[in-house]
Parts: sequence; structure tokens; C-alpha cells
Amino acid sequence: MDRLAQQLANESGMGPVATVPSANDLNGLDPKEVVDVRFFLKPEELDEASAIRKVTSNQKSKKTLMRVICGLGAVYIGLMPYIKGATWSMWWQHRPEAAIFWGGLLILDIYVALGQPGMMKLSRLMNRLDVERRICVSPQGVDITHGSLRQQKSWEDFSFYQESPTIFLLQTTGPSFWTLPKRAIPAGRGDQLVALLREKLPQR
Repeated sequence: MDRLAQQLANESGMGPVATVPSANDLNGLDPKEVVDVRFFLKPEELDEASAIRKVTSNQKSKKTLMRVICGLGAVYIGLMPYIKGATWSMWWQHRPEAAIFWGGLLILDIYVALGQPGMMKLSRLMNRLDVERRICVSPQGVDITHGSLRQQKSWEDFSFYQESPTIFLLQTTGPSFWTLPKRAIPAGRGDQLVALLREKLPQR
């Protein structure tokens, strides 16, 4: 975008356009100390990062168990009014609060039992894959720019990193994580990035 603005300014004779520094303009560091990565994240890279995260809910056996439990829960909730000697329509007429509460749980259980259809597409929309990312990794920390989002994180804000043949995953101490595609790492800076990650974070 800055290059386009500069080109339009030159063509109109306005001269150089002043640019507003982003949150991760190296903060006075020697550029040689910073691995500056800019990229548009691909859907398959986000899917891979979600798949390799080593959390209990992502383990295949745990997902299967969760689906079985929710499936059984859906059957039980579906039969609950009849177990109580009523029907869903009677509950809706005479106990609407119970019908709404248990009906909501029934829908949730069915959704999980079916494998949460559409969740991957929703994740892609929420992660704004159409917006360029910039991740600057340095000895001081990790500076992130994603659209209007600006974050300056210290290494203490991350709990671990993971590596696959195509991506690095930086897991924060909270639920969020950041994906760094290997294809976007500047030429000749891959070893420097790996050294920083190994020095600052445990690998899983």
C-alpha cells in the first residue's frame, strides 16, 4: 500500500509521502538482529497450525471420545421430556425456560457429535487471511502487525513453539497462537530464526 501511495504521489508531482511507522519498525535494533517476515497466510497453513497444536482437545482419540460423549448426551437430552412423562411440545407450552435450555444443549451436543461442521471455514474468516501479516522476531521479542492489530510481545508472552516441514507455530501463554510460514522467511535468515526460537522457547 505504501508503494502504491508513493507511486501515485510521484505521478501527481506531490513528492515523497510520509509514512507512519508501524509498531514493529525494529525499534532501533540493527536490522541484522531482526528476522522480518511479511506474508499472507494461506488457508492450508492455518489448518496445519490448528492440527499440530499439542493440546488435549486436538488429539484424535480425544476428539473421537468427545463426539461419542456428545452423541450419547444428545440422545439422553432428546428423550428427557419423555422420561419426565411429558413431550417437547408440552415443555414448550408449560415450561418454556426448560425447553429453551435443554433444547440449546441438544443442538450443541448434536453439533459436536457431527464434528463441528463449518468450524474450519469460520476460523478462516475470523483469522482474516486477506490481510497481510508482518512478524518481526528479535532477541528482544516478537512484534506483530496484522491489519490494524499491533502487538509487541516479549518472549515471556509465549509458552512454546512447534515446527512442521512448512510452518513454525508460536503458542502464546493464552489460547492464541501465531503461524509463521517457512516459505515467507527471507533468504538466508532461516537458521537465524531457528536459533532464536531454540534459545528463547521450549520446542514441542
